[in-house]
Amino acid sequence: MIRRLHISWIAILIIMILLTACWDQRLLRDHSLILTIGYDKADNNGIVKTITFPNKASGGGGGQQNELDKNSEVITVTGDTVKDTDKHMDQKIPEKFDRSKARVIFFGEELATEGIFSTLDSVYRDLRGPLNAKVAIFAGKAKDALSIQPEHPMLTSDIYANLLESAEQAGITKNENVQIACPIILVEGKDVVFPYVSVNQEETEAIVEGVALFHDDQMTGTLNIKETSMFLILSDQISKYTALNLKVRDDQDDYNKNFVNIAIRKNNRKINLNVNKDEIRADLQITLQVEIDEYASDHLSDEDRVKKLSNDIESELKKLAEETLAKMQEANNDSLGLGEKLKAYHHATWEKVDWAKEYPEIPIEADFNVEIIRHGITN
Repeated sequence: MIRRLHISWIAILIIMILLTACWDQRLLRDHSLILTIGYDKADNNGIVKTITFPNKASGGGGGQQNELDKNSEVITVTGDTVKDTDKHMDQKIPEKFDRSKARVIFFGEELATEGIFSTLDSVYRDLRGPLNAKVAIFAGKAKDALSIQPEHPMLTSDIYANLLESAEQAGITKNENVQIACPIILVEGKDVVFPYVSVNQEETEAIVEGVALFHDDQMTGTLNIKETSMFLILSDQISKYTALNLKVRDDQDDYNKNFVNIAIRKNNRKINLNVNKDEIRADLQITLQVEIDEYASDHLSDEDRVKKLSNDIESELKKLAEETLAKMQEANNDSLGLGEKLKAYHHATWEKVDWAKEYPEIPIEADFNVEIIRHGITN
């Protein structure tokens, strides 16, 4: 009995040892943790890859893990394909190249215009590809984005990840990560948008300019900040901080009194896709509940003035929507997913039309109903 008990304990110990072993461990000290990646088109039609990773400072003794400085190291290589650049990268980095924790992937504008899917393909096929990394387009070369020299020491990955996150929360851009972007790029009837970023002339400050419009996997246009906010309204993707500054008057001597700043608290959007003898038309009905954050003309205790202001806001929103939709159609960017609706609800018509040719020509109209629910503590 005792012998059998001893054998049982020995078996348990052996199993515990086997279970605690890790055949697929990856030690941080053996890898260079790549946090930001940029892709550009090379002169020979190949790929230029730029990466940033933290400088490793001397850590304390006793086997403690090295601490990371707040400075990024930048390396650029050129290759025929993304995987080819990875091989060249391993020749320059002391440790193994590891992109699994990358936070932002940039595409230079020239490469984005030609198409990004072939570059993203290697990420999708990699078991440890950074699927959560945000994708952004840089106005120029992605290499310049990653070579930014901030006034205060800060990791490049932190600069851009924080910038893109705060811009989305403020309702001035739309983020997509690698995993979400893939099905949108590949599906018929819907297109993707990515944040459009630049740096100032001193190369010390990154700026979100709006969004880059795509058709399939090619960049075809851009929207500025105000147009991007309108796009978020039209696509029913506003954040709780989405706001717009609108010029509703032009008769005031004090220039500031011609403007109103509204914070959008609730957005209800309906899309009606009408098909009549294969003629397609889209009507968007948008109801907004807004707060008045700034209106120097005041007098909002008067019900008639509030009603007039609501009408003026509706008029300005309609103008902005027309400008935004015109840019989207000119860029052949159907990020509202009208093609998906046509395919789902009018499939016979979808089968007949070439949506890439049809979409830029269809009438799209947006009408607004604005309700002012609050106007601050003063009238």
